[in-house]
Formats: sequence, C-alpha cells, structure tokens
Amino acid sequence: MVLGSRAGFALEFHVEQDPGLLCVDVFVGGLHVNAWDNAFYPPLLVKKLKDELGRFRTPSAPPMGFVSPFEAFRLAEDWMCDDADTGTASEAGAELARCRFLDWGECTDYVLAFAFTDGDRVHLACRVHGDAGPQASTVVSVSRTLFVETLEHGLGVAEREWSARLAAMNPQEHM
Repeated sequence: MVLGSRAGFALEFHVEQDPGLLCVDVFVGGLHVNAWDNAFYPPLLVKKLKDELGRFRTPSAPPMGFVSPFEAFRLAEDWMCDDADTGTASEAGAELARCRFLDWGECTDYVLAFAFTDGDRVHLACRVHGDAGPQASTVVSVSRTLFVETLEHGLGVAEREWSARLAAMNPQEHM
C-alpha cells in the first residue's frame, strides 16, 4: 500500500511481511532511502509520525538562512557532517540543521534528511550514506498539504496495524 508519491514523498507499507514490526519503505524524490532496513518498531514509528505531523500541520515561513532547497541542504549537511566553515555559513547551517527529518530510528540511520518549510511547500532534501560514505542524494519540493496527508494516512495505518497486532498477541486484554 503506497501512500503519497514516490517521486515526491511516499510511505509504502508492507503489512504482511512481519508480525512484530511494521515494514515501511520510505521514498523521497524517487530515492528509496531505507532500502537496507524497512522493519520499524511500531510504537516508535507511531511516535515519530505524530511528531512530524506536529511540525508540518501549519504553514510556516522558511527557516533563517534558507535561500534555495539545494543551498539549504548543502549548508545543513555540511554543518551536520562537521565540514562547515566558521562564521555566517556555520550559523545558517546550524539553523537549517534543525530541520532534520526522517530521524525515525534504526531504519533511517543511513539517511541524512531535512524538511525545509516554505509556506504551503515543503522542500525535502536527503543523502543516503553507506559503508563507503555518502551516496545518492535528492532534493524535491512537495505540497505541504499532500505531505501532511501522507503522514496522517501513514499514522492511521501504523496505529491500526499496531493495535490489531497487540490484540492478536493478547486476545484476553482486548475483549
């Protein structure tokens, strides 16, 4: 079940794959960002989706230092990877790094992603990191409304699946 658009932002649930975990492939700008591990611990995924919804439900101005999605990504990534210059670039990088996204546990450990708000748009930027260092990256702009809808639908699926699995594991408690 694919929620959203793989070309923009998508969550692809594979509810039949694991009875104890929620298998979810995450796509940003056509890039499958968690191809190495998609088995999320359900309570953590539910919490993280709720947290993200709290951040993006309301339109907001771009963060300080935002000029373009590519430049914001470069500054934030440099700051996070400790490659930033000192001075103004470092200050902007620190502010932009606060826009970290997809910090959802082990399944997203190898992706450094940011979500920069800009009114009714959200600019998503990420790079996948592997054993050999930085790998593929992407930057994409999506409608904030569609982005939030994807997160909301994902949260709904995650909550329903986790609740059903808890009921199946403890049928006496859910009678």
